Amino acid sequence: MAKFRLFTGALMLILLIASAGWAAAQSPEDITVVGSGIANSLIERMAAAGGMTSVALTTSGTAAGIDQFCNGEIDLATATREMSGTERAICDANEVAYSELLIGHYLAAFITPADTTLECLDESELREVLRPSNSNALTNWSFASAELAELPLTLFLPSDDQLAYFIVDSVVAGDGLRLHAETIADRADAVARVGATEGALALVAGSESSENVELITVLEVASDNTGNCVAPSAEAVESDDYDFALSLHVVVNRARLSASDSLEGFLQFIVSEAGAAVMHEAGVTPPTDITSELNNLIITDADAALSAGGDGGDYQIPPDLNGEVRLVGAANAYQVLSRVGDGLTESYERFSYDYVAAGSSAGIASLCDGDADIALLDGALAADALEGCAAKGVVTMPLALGAQATVLIGHAGDDYSACLSAEQVNGIWGSDADNWTDVDRAFPDQQLTLFGHAFADQYTDILLQTAAGIIPPVRRDTEKDYDPLYRAAAVGNVAGGLTYMSWPDYQRVIDNEQANIRLVAVNEGAGCIEPNLASIENATYPLSRRASMLVSEESLAKAEVQSFLWSLTEENNWSLLERNGFVGASPLDLPIIRRNLATWFAEAETLHPQGTSDADSGAEGESSEDASE
Repeated sequence: MAKFRLFTGALMLILLIASAGWAAAQSPEDITVVGSGIANSLIERMAAAGGMTSVALTTSGTAAGIDQFCNGEIDLATATREMSGTERAICDANEVAYSELLIGHYLAAFITPADTTLECLDESELREVLRPSNSNALTNWSFASAELAELPLTLFLPSDDQLAYFIVDSVVAGDGLRLHAETIADRADAVARVGATEGALALVAGSESSENVELITVLEVASDNTGNCVAPSAEAVESDDYDFALSLHVVVNRARLSASDSLEGFLQFIVSEAGAAVMHEAGVTPPTDITSELNNLIITDADAALSAGGDGGDYQIPPDLNGEVRLVGAANAYQVLSRVGDGLTESYERFSYDYVAAGSSAGIASLCDGDADIALLDGALAADALEGCAAKGVVTMPLALGAQATVLIGHAGDDYSACLSAEQVNGIWGSDADNWTDVDRAFPDQQLTLFGHAFADQYTDILLQTAAGIIPPVRRDTEKDYDPLYRAAAVGNVAGGLTYMSWPDYQRVIDNEQANIRLVAVNEGAGCIEPNLASIENATYPLSRRASMLVSEESLAKAEVQSFLWSLTEENNWSLLERNGFVGASPLDLPIIRRNLATWFAEAETLHPQGTSDADSGAEGESSEDASE
C-alpha cells in the first residue's frame, strides 16, 4: 500500500506545537508514546476522548520513534508506515517483543462535478496530471478521453501544508504538485467550487461530507497494481488497490502491555467503536473489520494473532491433494514460487505445477483465455490489460508480492553523479565508455571505474530495464565481485567509481558503516528520485520492479490453487521474498493476507462449484464462515 515520505514544513510545525504539551514530566503511571506527529495528533484525541490523563506523547518522527521504542523503554511507537526489516532486527536484537497494529487511514480523494461523464480515472493519469513538470501542459481533459479534448481542465488543490496535498505528493513524481491550480480552503470549499465549475477536478481530504454531495462525484481510481476501479476506502487501501492514502500504525511493547492494565485499556479503546467515532471526527478512516478483528486479537492474545489464519485455522491443505497449478508470466519471483511448488510436489505426489516464464502480457493473455490459473506480473497493469478477461467474464483477484530494486552507489565526492538520467545509466553500463565525459560532456574528465555483480542476474536486468528496445548486455570490463561490502568499499576509495546492488544488500552496507559513499538518484523524466522504501514499493524509483499475481476467481475454487497460495503464505515461504530482495512483503501482513485468501476461497467455491477438484472432498477444515463476512 502507499507509504508517506518524510516531510518538513508548516504541517510538521503545527503538529510539533500541538503535541508539545504532551511531552511534559511523566509519572510512573504514564503511557509513553513516541513517534509520528501525524499519528500522535490522533492519539492525543483518543486519550482525551477516553479520559486517559496519563498519556505522555513525544513527537520525534516515525524513524526516531521506532528507534527509541526498540531500546525497550517506550510503551508505544506511532508511525505512518510499517516497521522496516532493519527496525525489526534492532528490536529483535534488543529482545524487545512487539506487535504492530494498523489503526486507521488518512485518505485523499478526487472530485468532479456531479454531471461528469467520467466515473473512474487511471492512477497513472492522475499522477501525470499532477506532476509539477506538467504545470503548463495538460490543460484539458484529453488525458482521460479523446472525446473530452475540448473540455478545459480547472484544477483545485489544497495548500501545500495540508495533509491531502502531502499524501498525493508522496506518490507523484517530482517536488510538489503542479502549479497554476486554484487553492481551496477545505473540503466544503472544494465541493461548492467544483459543483459550480464545468471541467473541475479537485483533490480533497477523503473524509465523507453530507454537505452538497449532490453537486459532486467522488472519482474511483483504477489501481496501477491491479487495474481495478475502486473508491477511496479502507478496503481499497488494505488490498493495495488505492495508493492515495496514509496509514497510521502503532507498535506496542508486549512486555509492557502484559504488565499494564491501563495500556491494554487504552489500546482497546483505540480499536473500539468509540475509538472509530473519534477517528471519524478527526478525518481518519478506521481500518477494515478484518484488520479491527486482528487488532483486538493482537491486544488480547499475541500468540493467537500470529497464528491467525494458520494451518489449523481457516484452511487446511487436503491430505490427498492432486491436480496441477498453471502459472504463466514474469520470471522475477520464480525462485520463490518454484520453491513453494517444489515443496508441495515433495509432500503430495499427485500434485504438480507448471511455471511458464513468458512475460507479463503473455501471463494475462493466458489467464483471460483460461490457460493459466495464475498470471505473474512484473509491473503495473496497463489501463486496458484486463479487457480480454472482462470480455470473457473472467474475474481476477490480485496478490502483491513486493518490489525489487537495483540501487546505484557512487563516490561521496562525485557531486556530478548524485543524480543520473535513465539514458546516462544505460550509457554507463551498456557501452564501452571509460571516462565520465564519454557518458555526458557535462561530466568532468574523470576515469569511470565500475564495480558490478554478474553479467546476467535479476539486478543487472533491473539496472538496464529503462533502455529503449532490446536491453543491452552489461559491459564486460566491469570489476566483478559478489560481495556488496567489497564493492561499496571499492567505490568509497575510488573517485569516479560506481556500483550497483539490491536494496537489502545496501542495508548491509549501511549497517557496516561504510564511509565515503552516496546513494545515486535516477531521473527518468519526472525529476531525481532516490531509492527508499516508499519509492521502491510504489515504483516511482525508476530502477524498481514490482511482482504480483493475478488469480482467476474460478481457479480460486480449486483445492490445488488454494493449497499453492496457502503454502506461499506460510511464514517460512513468505520470508523467501524478503531474502530474495523484495521490499514490502512483511510477515506481519500474513494474518490479514490469509484471512483475505480464506474469504476468496469461500466466495469462489460458492460461485464456481464446478471448479472444485475431487481433492476438496478430503479437505479437513473448510474456509470459516466468519472469514467471508
